[in-house]
Amino acid sequence: MCADIQMIRSRRPKADALMLPARHADWWRRACWLTVGMVLVLGGSGISQRAESKDIVSARSQPVAVAPDSGVLLLLVPDGTLEAEPGVKAWKDAASEIGVRMTVITDSQFLTMGTETALEYAGLVLPDQLHTIATDAVVAAIHDFTYQGGKTFLTFDFGALTLRSDGMAVYPIPKSRLSDLAGVDYVLYDKYLDRTVGLGPVTAMRSTLRELQVPPGKSEPFTTSPSPTSSARGGSPSISSSAGPLATAQIVTRLGQAAARVAQPLGKISGKVPLLQAAGLKDGEAMYAPVSPADPGGVRAFDTQQFQMLPMPDAGASDRSRSRAVRVNFGRVRRGAEPTQASVVSPATGISRAAERAKTDSLQGAEAGAVDVLQAYSGYLLGYLIYPSYVTEGAYTGTALAASPQFGLVAGLKAYGAGHVMFVNLPLTYLKGRTDALPMHGMLQYFAKYVLGSAQLANVPNGVPGMVFNWHLDSMEAQQPMRALEQAGIFNTGSSSIHITAGPDTINFGDKLGFDLNNNTTAKAFLRRMRAKGHAVGSHGGWIHDYYGLNASETNGSSFLQYLVLNRQSVAGALGHPSRDYSAPQGNNPRWAMDWLEQQGVVGVYFGGHTGLGVTRQYRDGALRNGNLWVVPVTPMGNYATFEEFQEYNVPKVEVIDWYHSLVDFGITQNTVRMVYAHPPGAYDWIDVMKDLQTYAASQGTTRFQWYNMARLADFMTKREQVQWSEQMDGSGIVHFQASHPSDLTEMVWRLPKLRYQMPSAVNGGSVEDGGSVWLVRAAAGVRTLTFKSLLN
Repeated sequence: MCADIQMIRSRRPKADALMLPARHADWWRRACWLTVGMVLVLGGSGISQRAESKDIVSARSQPVAVAPDSGVLLLLVPDGTLEAEPGVKAWKDAASEIGVRMTVITDSQFLTMGTETALEYAGLVLPDQLHTIATDAVVAAIHDFTYQGGKTFLTFDFGALTLRSDGMAVYPIPKSRLSDLAGVDYVLYDKYLDRTVGLGPVTAMRSTLRELQVPPGKSEPFTTSPSPTSSARGGSPSISSSAGPLATAQIVTRLGQAAARVAQPLGKISGKVPLLQAAGLKDGEAMYAPVSPADPGGVRAFDTQQFQMLPMPDAGASDRSRSRAVRVNFGRVRRGAEPTQASVVSPATGISRAAERAKTDSLQGAEAGAVDVLQAYSGYLLGYLIYPSYVTEGAYTGTALAASPQFGLVAGLKAYGAGHVMFVNLPLTYLKGRTDALPMHGMLQYFAKYVLGSAQLANVPNGVPGMVFNWHLDSMEAQQPMRALEQAGIFNTGSSSIHITAGPDTINFGDKLGFDLNNNTTAKAFLRRMRAKGHAVGSHGGWIHDYYGLNASETNGSSFLQYLVLNRQSVAGALGHPSRDYSAPQGNNPRWAMDWLEQQGVVGVYFGGHTGLGVTRQYRDGALRNGNLWVVPVTPMGNYATFEEFQEYNVPKVEVIDWYHSLVDFGITQNTVRMVYAHPPGAYDWIDVMKDLQTYAASQGTTRFQWYNMARLADFMTKREQVQWSEQMDGSGIVHFQASHPSDLTEMVWRLPKLRYQMPSAVNGGSVEDGGSVWLVRAAAGVRTLTFKSLLN
């Protein structure tokens, strides 16, 4: 096998001509392998494997189409992979949601196809978790595809292992066989053993994070000053650990209590990151996730889903007098000395800011004039999030997109021969399965937009971006403020989702603090007026706000379902029809509750997971759940999410106003939608901020920005899933597009980057508009088919 690889390399230029460090040039000739003493247990991804044998992908049963679709991405999986395997579905759903198409191809199909045919497709995706073992033949074919001009998306532990002659899974010595493609040495098991994969914050320049679909509020400045959670504001986390340094730790936020912290010099990472502090790390130490052939990337050592499913704040009477605590289970994570030879990476500024091209500007409005700064992914209440990544070594000569301050390169783009490689050193499949799909969707969107220049089907109605504003009416305390907001005209602008907890009690049985909607004519009339204005009215959980939000769990559905039933019946009685979108108190959505909501015809649900993402599918606990539901993740403002928190924790109004403006700008620039939420009491206290947000949004114009409700977007996404479309390139460089839908293509819009496509022509069933950096091809109302063509630049 190694001889075959050497034969392929013999037809290529020398290493220096490939812009590779000399140490990469002869790894094929040093193909010795490290025995790790166990056979790989297949199927160890964070996405569980549930499928039928009839879905197995094979070269014989499902050959790749003879005429390649030049817009399709190839997802490379091992022979025998199940088409319905949740990890495969996670990637295909991500591609669909960002507006591109992806098809599965097995190793045998890829090898049989050959480089020349493979190059006719848009690009090659090498997924983590699904393909941790790769043969030398597959590795060689990937190299050849990329070197000959292919665009390759390489992730985390793809091909991290090989099979020895006796069938045992082993790590290659001294590094991954794909290190030259990645541009750094990684999977350095021979050197680092249980310190091969580290856990820490991920940083990038703010402009790049926006291009990676990270909205304002989901990243915070990463500087020499104290971390966002360590500021002098009240509500900053106070951290304590239980017995062991890496045992379950508790992060406590005490409302109204300031936490004084000493600024940590850059480089003392543990002093900057609350989660690392909770683990008891000292200066110069790092956290590591132990690896093995059964878990080559160490992802099973630490469950990131616990970050994504935190209780979200509500405005109930008991909320303001209760300290909030988050339990963090560090699992099998270990601590040790920081690596001393990890790649030193300086993330690059965003493409648009670096090039100063308005056509692809990634930073507009509130953030446009600001100095670009280094930021890190962050999470509500927790500050900087921590992610697993391989320790990398060597100088990276490509464009670094993201980095680990302790462990090296996290994401980058570099040339390889005539092709390009986007390397992402994160377990994207695992993270999505554990309710953090933002990294997968953002990285894939970057690859499609900036590396491939793909034509994309817009994931917003009529191609118009916007926001979802979700109102939570928790208790009777909200009745007077919501009427005052109505009188001030707040509900006269656009559509929103308004959700009410309908029972007579709020904190516990008999307190009579609830709306008592069945007997509250004022609240009933308000909800009907909101429906008449175009708002979507639905349930906010289960009848007794705090009792349900704090106590419903995966094990008590038999006793707590009744509260969902009562609430839904009450809201339906007030409206005269069942509701179709929903939010839960504290964001508490047990699986049984989601199952029941789906059965009742609910289509859009506020979700505490996948924070910072747009409307998406509910991947959780390692699998896709509730195929008829769309979840709408909340976007926080760093450690905060609601007006009550802004006020309680002394967040200046100007910062909140800037954040709202930045979210509007982000949606327009990235052609997407994000969701925020509020309660009437806090919103009325800061009604000037609400009015400013609505004024700023209105100033963008209705063709550039819209307010949406959850059900509206869920219906659109469901319809959009039925669109079938293709791209076929002829011999003269003209791409022919065809699209169809079983009923109609109304509201569907394709976005073609001007940097790659000339103005579309021969449009049948639609029209063409100038969208600035893109051509917009808009399907006509009522048509079932659309065709057009475009000459490539």
